Amino acid sequence: MADIFKVDKFQFPYNYKFPGQASSERILYVTRENRLLLVIRKLFVAIVGLVLFSLGVILTQASELIFGEIFGSFFQLGMILLTATFVGLGWWWITTTWKKSLAIVTTTRLMKFIYTTPVSRYSLALPLEMIVDTGAFTKGFAQTFLKLSTFIARSSASSSGVATANTSRVNRKYFYIENIKCAEDLQHYVSKLLSAFRKKPEKLNKFRPFIAELKGEVRAEFIKERFPEFWS
Repeated sequence: MADIFKVDKFQFPYNYKFPGQASSERILYVTRENRLLLVIRKLFVAIVGLVLFSLGVILTQASELIFGEIFGSFFQLGMILLTATFVGLGWWWITTTWKKSLAIVTTTRLMKFIYTTPVSRYSLALPLEMIVDTGAFTKGFAQTFLKLSTFIARSSASSSGVATANTSRVNRKYFYIENIKCAEDLQHYVSKLLSAFRKKPEKLNKFRPFIAELKGEVRAEFIKERFPEFWS
């Protein structure tokens, strides 16, 4: 089975495993921040790299005039290596942390793995029985411009210790999945999941996973034809 932290694109019906997953626990949806955020961060690294390179050219010319051509050549080589190292390390860093930071909906809880560095992470979980209500909203100009939104679940316990999806900022009352395109649809789905969890817990093992790309009748037809064993 594929390492969930290395999967490029998650595919329905999400036959993956994550650390700490119970044998009876089934993944209903797994996602990460929208790829647009990764592209923007990579663009920022590229711009900074270009600025460093341009600064290196200017400083190289100045060093040649002051210290001579040989010193200028060594200085230029150093600036090229510095720029290449920054761009390469920055590109790898943001790509790895983006790819490994996941939000997961299962038959028992909401789960997140948040990588603050490529090798260090912390995990957060909110059991379904502790969810009071859910919501979806667009926050700020950036999400509005990029057409992204945020899913939120409110916990019944102020000591739940949940946090936002991609920062270390802790909010003990709310669980966020930020910068996704399907937050409202996910809210409706989790509401149905909570209803099933409370009223038909014995049937959760066949509850339909969430399909972000399909809606309404198209989704119903797809499930009926390809996965008739699921219900919702």
